Parts: sequence; C-alpha cells; structure tokens
Amino acid sequence: MFVGYGVIVLLTSLGFNGVLGRRPLYGGSPLILAAGMLVAVIAGLVGGYTAGLIGPGRGLFNASLVLVPLIGDTIYVLFFFKRSTAPFWFDALAAATLMVCTLGGGLLRELSGGRGKTGA
Repeated sequence: MFVGYGVIVLLTSLGFNGVLGRRPLYGGSPLILAAGMLVAVIAGLVGGYTAGLIGPGRGLFNASLVLVPLIGDTIYVLFFFKRSTAPFWFDALAAATLMVCTLGGGLLRELSGGRGKTGA
C-alpha cells in the first residue's frame, strides 16, 4: 500500500514540479492541461500496478488499499491547502482521475496474470 502511494507521490511531484514547472493547469493552454492529465493518469496507473505487483493476493485489492492514504492526501489538498487558484470542482476531478487510474493500474496487474502462473 505505502509503496504504491510512494510511487504516486514521486511521479506526481516529478511531473507537476519538474516537467510542468509548477504551471497552473486551470486556465492554462490545452497542451498544459493535457500534460497535467497525462501525469495523473501515468502516476495512478504505475502506482496501482506497483501496489498490485508487490502486495499479496489480488492486484485490484492492493491498489484499492492505496486509496486510503490517497484520500487523506486529497482531503488535505482540497480543504486545508489553499494555494490553488482553480475552482474546487477542478481539483476534485483531478483527484478522482488519479484515484480511478490507481484502481485501473491494480486491475491491469490483476488481468496481466497472477504470481506463479505460467503461459503453458
């Protein structure tokens, strides 16, 4: 759970701060908006896949456990961290995109095959 969340934090930090240079997404160009969405999608998929890969049992279950710290982080960002100039709905939909993609990464891991299975 925590490794998957750590992957998400690392990739979103690199994407939004490093690649996008902390540019505001809301009101920006469509290219910047698409790049921000791509960062959230990739971070969610990779974080969910990582949780599904290293956790015991089913990939989707392990990815859903990543939502626990992610929801706490989202509550903090939406209600207590007032640096964003975007409306509430924009930040909420961005967080929901990240969460759905996290579950998608776990599902992708689950569908790609479990541990110990061979192709034969």
